[in-house]
Amino acid sequence: MIENISGSPNAVPVAISGAEVSSYKNQAEGSTKNSTGYELSLTEDGWKALGEGKKELSEREQKQVEELKKIDRKVKVHEQAHLSAAGGYARGGANYDYVTGPDGKRYANAGHVNLDTGPERTPEATIRKAETIRKAALAPADPSPSDRQIAADATKMAQNAQRELAAERAGIQESSVSS
Repeated sequence: MIENISGSPNAVPVAISGAEVSSYKNQAEGSTKNSTGYELSLTEDGWKALGEGKKELSEREQKQVEELKKIDRKVKVHEQAHLSAAGGYARGGANYDYVTGPDGKRYANAGHVNLDTGPERTPEATIRKAETIRKAALAPADPSPSDRQIAADATKMAQNAQRELAAERAGIQESSVSS
């Protein structure tokens, strides 16, 4: 029986016994059978070492974690609103920036959704696309300044397409009058 396997400061004491073990022990007992047929189980010291890895968070750290959870939810709801309204103009899913909290978990603290903002083949299609982009940019309850700028750019895109459409229609009218 080997009582302690080390090699790193984070080594966990284990006990290894038997060359062949015929049945698996209950996982709740802390034993498993590995591929070589040896039974591996944590010793009492091993269980203590595992418990030491979990530290209690201070009250301040708990508050930080709660705030990070709120921010994470808010960011994900915000980006999901963009995605839902963007339809086929969304390029992939939402992208998030993460921060690691005092509990070691990652929380989203910013995000964005990539949209196809190029003009379409026809002015009519471009106008429809611009309106969808504008709605997607303003979809969250609290659009950011960047969201508002994208909405303004989409409005300009629609206005340019309307001018182009009007020019096309004027050209068609002129050619039908001159014929």
